[in-house]
Amino acid sequence: MNISSIDNLPTLLPLLPLHGAVLMPRASMPIPLLEDEFIAIVNSVPLEYTYIGVVQPILSNMPSDVDASQYLFRTGCAGRIIDIVETQDEKYVVTLMGECRFDLVQEVKSDHLYRTARVDYHRYSMDVVDEIDFILDRTRLFQALKPYFQMIDLSPNWDEIQRISNEKLITALTMVCPFQPNEKQAILEVPSLQEQSRLVQALLEHAIVETAYSHELSRSVH
Repeated sequence: MNISSIDNLPTLLPLLPLHGAVLMPRASMPIPLLEDEFIAIVNSVPLEYTYIGVVQPILSNMPSDVDASQYLFRTGCAGRIIDIVETQDEKYVVTLMGECRFDLVQEVKSDHLYRTARVDYHRYSMDVVDEIDFILDRTRLFQALKPYFQMIDLSPNWDEIQRISNEKLITALTMVCPFQPNEKQAILEVPSLQEQSRLVQALLEHAIVETAYSHELSRSVH
């Protein structure tokens, strides 16, 4: 199913707040639904929704007496439901395909257990076009990726990484790498893939330098 225009996307979405995870356009994500409010989304899908809005809650820098989970980042991504699997404990794993990023306009009160909101896709309308090619300095990226993956104890399939497109590579790194929630959110909100690639590169290099500095400092202290 190809969406040719943001006009074909729903402007009212059920929301799935996920801390520390972002859904990117043209990428799939399996999501376990463990809480009643999220299971309710799946139960209403055949009648009402085929899309879910994935958005991060803001959990940091909030006063201690504030329910931070009620506050959401402005930008999320609409995911089309491509698979639903019921588990043995009567929970679900739903797989979403990212279609287009959106800006939250306004939450809408409803009788549902889950939250819903009106969204606006216009700032990210390019998400619905076919895969975009852009210039990526893969040599520099791989120079950072190799020590980064060693640092997080990940052994990727380098042959497969070499074969995938620039867009799929940056999207995969954004979703898979253990960046901080605010860092993932920053990548999600950057409009263009070229800018996203620069930010991913900067985050990888910063993590390597920071880890090396921490190790050096630890050795000097001992």
